[in-house]
Amino acid sequence: MILGTSFKYLRSSLAMTRAGIASAMEYRVSFIMQVVGMILNDAALIVVWLIFFQRFPVLNGWTFQNSILLFSITTINFGLMMIFGRGITELARYISRGELDSYLVHPKSVLWQVATSRTDISAIGDTIFGLILLPFAGISTWPQVLTFALVVIFSALIFFNFLTIVQSLAFFFGHFEEAAEQTMHALLGFTLYPQSSFSGILKLITLTVLPAYFIAAVPVELVRHPEPWLLLQIFLFWLASALLARLVFRAGLRRYESGNLLSVKM
Repeated sequence: MILGTSFKYLRSSLAMTRAGIASAMEYRVSFIMQVVGMILNDAALIVVWLIFFQRFPVLNGWTFQNSILLFSITTINFGLMMIFGRGITELARYISRGELDSYLVHPKSVLWQVATSRTDISAIGDTIFGLILLPFAGISTWPQVLTFALVVIFSALIFFNFLTIVQSLAFFFGHFEEAAEQTMHALLGFTLYPQSSFSGILKLITLTVLPAYFIAAVPVELVRHPEPWLLLQIFLFWLASALLARLVFRAGLRRYESGNLLSVKM
């Protein structure tokens, strides 16, 4: 029953994303500019790290190839999350404006409806760029490719769970949109830096408040040195974050007080 329902939601998500991309492609120039623009933006960051590692070849055991792998994982998991679940970044805004009402009248999961309501076209550029980096990240065998795919999916789901928790805080604190957006950018910032550069309080933050350790550090280490314990870590953290996200969202939804806006999404 659960697997059947999950499959239906997955199939619906793919269909909605396809429709969103097809709609955006009607304006081909705009579509191409968004995708290519994001690829160039990501490439600029790689150039910065290339210059840095030419001057400092190793940073606490971290090499340029490790950074390439990190960037590949981060751009793909972020890209996938924004392609298939861009709407989750608007949840706090919907709550504050009373626009969540339009999702409550449908029988399907409110969280799923919100998440799949939007597709970020520029995130396709992130995903493409991450795939372009794969040969330069030292991934050359099928086991490495399969491990990479697995950790990218888990890290994307953890990212989604984190955003769900943060965005759901708008149920409890008014006008939380800006804080939620800044928190997302803070997490992104932590995932783009060599994880060996964090220590002390920053290391603690990446393990708890902003889970960059499980979104970036563990995936990189798992691809480099596949170990069951690392896979168990990322799986357990995904499970815990999924349960917490579900708990926080449902608790917030119960206390949600709709505004005067009540419209049915067609």
